[in-house]
This record gives sequence, C-alpha cells and structure tokens, in this order.
Amino acid sequence: MKPDSKLFSHFLFLSGLFVLFFIPGSLLIPDLISGITKTQFLITLLYFFLFTLLLFVLFYRGLTKDPRKGILYTFGAIALKLLAHMVYILVFYLLTKNLTMDFIIVFFVLYLAFTLYLILTFIKELKSKQL
Repeated sequence: MKPDSKLFSHFLFLSGLFVLFFIPGSLLIPDLISGITKTQFLITLLYFFLFTLLLFVLFYRGLTKDPRKGILYTFGAIALKLLAHMVYILVFYLLTKNLTMDFIIVFFVLYLAFTLYLILTFIKELKSKQL
C-alpha cells in the first residue's frame, strides 16, 4: 500500500473518530457538561483531528525518505505532539481565563482517543518495516 493511500485511509478513520465524538459531544455539552461551550468543544476536537492528520503526514514522509530514520521521525512526531498539546492548553487558558474540570476531562478523553490510534498505527507501521 502506498503512503498516499495509507494517509487517505487514516484520514477516513480520523473523520469517523471526529464524527464519533462530535455527535455525542454536541448533544451532551449543553445538558450534562456545563463547564465547556459547544464552540470550545468543536475547536478542541478540530484541533485534535487536524494535528493528528499532520502527524501522520510527517510520519509517512519520514518513512518514505529514509526507512532507517523512521523511528527518529516517530519519536519526533510524538514529542511534537506532546509539546503542541501543552501549548494548546496554555493558549486556551490565556484566552479564556477559564480552565474548568469539565474542559480538562473532555481534553484528556480526546487526547487519549487520538493518541491511542496514533501510537497503535505507528507501532503497526514500524513492525512491518525492515529497520
């Protein structure tokens, strides 16, 4: 399977994950989870979707350039992800001055879901490569 077709399949899966969180989130935010607005939820969900897609592009680009450096690109993508998510929390706090427990719970549920998919895919791809 070519990297472009793999990226497209990851795009489709991430789109499904986006919808999987968007529909319940849109229904639960106003009623059960009052510490976060629909706009904040949507922006956070869109951020996770786009950033995870960017990490897949970087990962596959690293594997196609030099397969021996694939592990370096993998660790770089994971480190970039961690740093970017910390910056996102900081910027969110500075802009809203309201970092509620509800937002933190929603953020980490999204973080765990997208990270789990990302890590499992990275491991699967690296196992299939001869490093």
